[in-house]
Amino acid sequence: MIQPLIAIIGPTASGKTEFAISLAKQINGEVISADSIQVYKYMNIGTSKPNGKWLIVDKKRLFMVDGIPHHMIDVIRPDREFNVGKYQTKVTGIIDEVHKKGKIPLLVGGTGLYIKAIIKGLCSAPSGNQKIRGDLKKEAIGKGTEYLYKRLKKIDSQAALLIHPNNLQRIIRALEVYQITGIPFSQIQQSTSSSDYKTVMFGLSWNREILYRKINQRVEKMFKEGLIQEVEGLLNKGYNRNLTSMQGLGYKQVFDYLEKKNDLEETISLVKRDTRRYAKRQLTWFNKDKDIQWIKLKEDVDIQTSIKKVSLLIKKSLLTKQ
Repeated sequence: MIQPLIAIIGPTASGKTEFAISLAKQINGEVISADSIQVYKYMNIGTSKPNGKWLIVDKKRLFMVDGIPHHMIDVIRPDREFNVGKYQTKVTGIIDEVHKKGKIPLLVGGTGLYIKAIIKGLCSAPSGNQKIRGDLKKEAIGKGTEYLYKRLKKIDSQAALLIHPNNLQRIIRALEVYQITGIPFSQIQQSTSSSDYKTVMFGLSWNREILYRKINQRVEKMFKEGLIQEVEGLLNKGYNRNLTSMQGLGYKQVFDYLEKKNDLEETISLVKRDTRRYAKRQLTWFNKDKDIQWIKLKEDVDIQTSIKKVSLLIKKSLLTKQ
């Protein structure tokens, strides 16, 4: 039997978490985070993790937010390697567990590659080549991460859209795949097979001006809640700025602030700017997926009205979707 899967996607600060929690209550669902940074422990403010508590439910430890279980949050330390393959393995198991409980899994987040891995499947990319990786790392040390990212944009602009300019690990992987195969990584990723889930995808859409205002407000809130202190705490635990986990939005800029490269006002401004740019890249990526049903949200409209509408669409889709 093909099992249902609901995906709630959208750019950063679009309100996915709050929307998903309200929806989960209506359709008896559980939330699975599709955020590549929320998987890391101790990184709470900068990743906008939902406020929740770890509880023992049915003899299992679950992260509960307003009565709804949330999965794939705080699963690994910041100095441990984590990638889309590990994400897929863990999440497919979680989806099976949710179904066995008679509930509906809600895949919620803005990391396009993670979402695609679950819904479309992983690509058959070649295994790693240590010599190529080593040479690329040497180039990054000598010429900087930006140099490699610009090269990636020239040979594979689609992959560059999805990869953050500071994520050296993924930049090297995309360049490595191209050097081995001569085929852009994004092209290989498109040759994926569909999953066995009966999937319904919804995207949260805001007017760009409103979205950017929400992003700016979120960034200001992060700093008020103690983002700088959070990064200092990570440093005290022995985690350094070169880790892949520390390339997340906000963390890199705060490291620069702590190293006195920028003052506080400039740091906040840079985080706002880079987050807006990231949201733009997310929208570019998601807009190419014709399976997404976009929900246009307005500030003066009761959000619960949209959730009820989505709930009805889900029930209709799950009954008719082949």
